[in-house]
Amino acid sequence: MRENFLFIGGAGFIGSHMVRQLVGRGGVGITVLEPEGADVSRLPDCHIRLVQGALQDIGLIDGIIYSDHITHVVHLVSTMTPGSDYNDYLKELAFVVRPTIRLIELCCRRNVKLVFVSSCAVYGTSTDGLAFREDSPLAPISYYGIAKLLIESNIRFSRRTNGLNYLILRLSNPYGHGQKTDKKQGLIAVCMERMRTGQSLTVWGDGSAVRDYMFIDDMSDAAVSVIFGAENRAVNIGSGEGLTVNDVLGYVADITGSKLKTWHAPGRKCDASYVVLDTTVMRQFYRKPLTPMRKGIRRITSTT
Repeated sequence: MRENFLFIGGAGFIGSHMVRQLVGRGGVGITVLEPEGADVSRLPDCHIRLVQGALQDIGLIDGIIYSDHITHVVHLVSTMTPGSDYNDYLKELAFVVRPTIRLIELCCRRNVKLVFVSSCAVYGTSTDGLAFREDSPLAPISYYGIAKLLIESNIRFSRRTNGLNYLILRLSNPYGHGQKTDKKQGLIAVCMERMRTGQSLTVWGDGSAVRDYMFIDDMSDAAVSVIFGAENRAVNIGSGEGLTVNDVLGYVADITGSKLKTWHAPGRKCDASYVVLDTTVMRQFYRKPLTPMRKGIRRITSTT
């Protein structure tokens, strides 16, 4: 049977790359749901159907699932970033979490696989310097992370009680071409933008925070591979390697030949000190070599 995908929020940085991966593979149908006025310039020009609407439009989504014979719903919607505050969290509860609970029920009723794009933020910070496995304790320290965990918990509840077919993708920190900086998210993209405009970069803390960075082409390819291979579980999508903020700034300076001006601000409570993902499960479905950080940054600089 032909597999047909509905991407809710598929025009963003991560979603558009996943859509392009699926278009490149061929043999699937793709529908993308985006609000009126959304920037859809990152989406491919053909082989997809674009529909105006939002996550809250459950009736519209139900109609798309029926008319387009949808087999997979990919949920990428969020109004938050890792630095979001309590007021942002309340907005997320109203406009994302609650509508998602209705979407979960709809996917159960329509027997559709729900793919939720979550985040490594659900783990919080490592206290022992070890990489997080999918069965590690979930202890987010940010409003962004707790919002993701709320949705994950509802998905697992629906699996236990109603047999929902699902997949949770816990992404590390993506970087690459097409990442915008309007939300001040994405260290490498923000570095490039600050260098281009001659502005300084704010570094929270002393730059020793460790993150797991993954080039967006690798991340989207791995995510699609896992979607076709795994179900009813969470899977980490990352590089499995940790780099400090200072490491990344050093790479950018070496490759561009310019040292970025930085300004250090006190560390924030919402920022984890160490987050690296164990990718053993991901590697069961995706075995291609990953792009090294230096090569990834060079690819970005060659297209900007």
